[in-house]
Amino acid sequence: MNALRQLFKQLFPGAALRYRAYKELIRNEDSYLYETGWMASLAEFAPQRSDGQPIPWMNYPMISLLEERLAGDMSLFEFGSGFSTRFFASRVKDVISVEYDRAWLQMVQATLPANAELIYQAQDAGGSYCRTIDNAGRTFDVVIVDGRDRVNCVKRAIPALSSRGLILLDDSQREDYREGIDYAMAKGFRVLHLQGLKATGTETDRSTLIYRDGNCFSI
Repeated sequence: MNALRQLFKQLFPGAALRYRAYKELIRNEDSYLYETGWMASLAEFAPQRSDGQPIPWMNYPMISLLEERLAGDMSLFEFGSGFSTRFFASRVKDVISVEYDRAWLQMVQATLPANAELIYQAQDAGGSYCRTIDNAGRTFDVVIVDGRDRVNCVKRAIPALSSRGLILLDDSQREDYREGIDYAMAKGFRVLHLQGLKATGTETDRSTLIYRDGNCFSI
């Protein structure tokens, strides 16, 4: 049998490797793809854990950090609503999320708990959308930037942070968002990049935490 296996590998090296990957990752229900919920997410085309609980459409290392560090005394603002809004609302004191798509807003609104508020604001560049956080009239411990006009959202988020506040910029590998990171660093913030696979994704995605000393994640 070993000789046949070696012969197959020599004759069909690519096929042998693909079969091994299939066996170890897809057929094996103890693999990373099942453990993280990647397979369940692919089946439903919705980001979720293997038990069906919603997660943000972010890379798994960042989600693990969020699950560990979010706490019930934190206030959170989110640019861009969705499955993440339910995830955050189940872990923090309150959530305000801004959404530019009315149809999506109605779908998300139907599943939200009482501690989550969803606001409609049409998308624009450097205008009302990024300034929705100003209208809250308060500060936030965590600001998630995962919607439209992300560079300006990062800039508007900085004065809206509490003394322990931080910003999470998703998809930060995109060159268009580099300006937001550079702007925050010029203001004295540091950055921590986490990257990996995300639900239903096939490429490496990066998320960036933008923070100061004494932040609520203790980083």
